Amino acid sequence: MENLREALEKLKLASTDSPTDRTETSLDCLLTALAQNNTEASRKMQEMGVLPLLPTLLSPQSSCTPKVANIIAEMAKNEFMRNSCVEAGLIPPLVQLLNSTDQEVLLQTGRALGNICYDSRK
Repeated sequence: MENLREALEKLKLASTDSPTDRTETSLDCLLTALAQNNTEASRKMQEMGVLPLLPTLLSPQSSCTPKVANIIAEMAKNEFMRNSCVEAGLIPPLVQLLNSTDQEVLLQTGRALGNICYDSRK
């Protein structure tokens, strides 16, 4: 979990700049943490305020976009994260990505939107 905390801090710093190798490394660490313990990692990301940083990383031109959409998809597997994803403003940038021609972006975006909307009564 210490690696996760460090990656989250780096991601907070990187989100104010243009995406870099450091951003990619931080995103990889988040994906690894989610794969190891999705619920705990999602909760930690929520506590550390990562969700509001993600919309800025969902740029159609960014090489980080598929990883960011994948992270959102993984977090949204947890029911307790779905409203937080909506409140963080993730839906509009994800919907915009549906115009992409990149198959990986489309796959991860579809997963993210599907998981956020799963079992929603809204």
